[in-house]
Amino acid sequence: MIEGKGVRTVLVMGASSDIGLAVCRRYLSAGWRVIGHFRTWRVELEEFQDAAFEGWQADFADTAKLEASLKKEAAFFERADVLVNLAADYRQARFETASASEMLRALALNLVPGMLVTRTVGRAMVKRGFGRIVHASSIGVKFGGGSGSFCYSLSKHAQEFIPRSCRGWAKNNVFVNVLRIGVTNTRIHDPVPGKDMAARVKLIPAGRAAAPAEIAEAVFWFGSDTNGYCTGQVIDLAGGE
Repeated sequence: MIEGKGVRTVLVMGASSDIGLAVCRRYLSAGWRVIGHFRTWRVELEEFQDAAFEGWQADFADTAKLEASLKKEAAFFERADVLVNLAADYRQARFETASASEMLRALALNLVPGMLVTRTVGRAMVKRGFGRIVHASSIGVKFGGGSGSFCYSLSKHAQEFIPRSCRGWAKNNVFVNVLRIGVTNTRIHDPVPGKDMAARVKLIPAGRAAAPAEIAEAVFWFGSDTNGYCTGQVIDLAGGE
């Protein structure tokens, strides 16, 4: 573990995703402490066992349990100097056939937890006079989502809403931004039936998908002292799309 005065702590929600793992690596390489949230353990997380990494396992399907945990164990979450919210549940659903329960489930899993955690850590950041919050949206929001990703895209669109209170935190050096992440080489695309990734990549002006490490580098910029002035923004990180 890293010891010493002045070491910052980042809370990464969705740390077991491919981008989440890359974000954890980036912060650890810069000497930060990392609290990594995961729903399901992945063997890749074992690489952090000897580092300044602390795991937090939680299933956001039970929002009442999360809300109670945030109140009962507030001190655990309030340690975070930075929050990176990458947590998301992706399920195929078409606008033409999606049920109300599918829509509400996507919002409950992909929107509500981030808002609850933001509220908890943000208040502590304001008191300390420093904080950075980065929420991950999807470039699909810009185009109305994919044909089979309606519920996911709907929840990500809602994730881009930055409450007025959060914008007001800027005077206390607490910045909140949203990154619309574009097509990235991750396992999320593997189980999607009929998805032609080669054709999808051709639509990207940069001519390729991003690597998780590239996304992590941008997340680190917005979610660290390096970002000294940018807040309240929704920023495309998608190779020109």
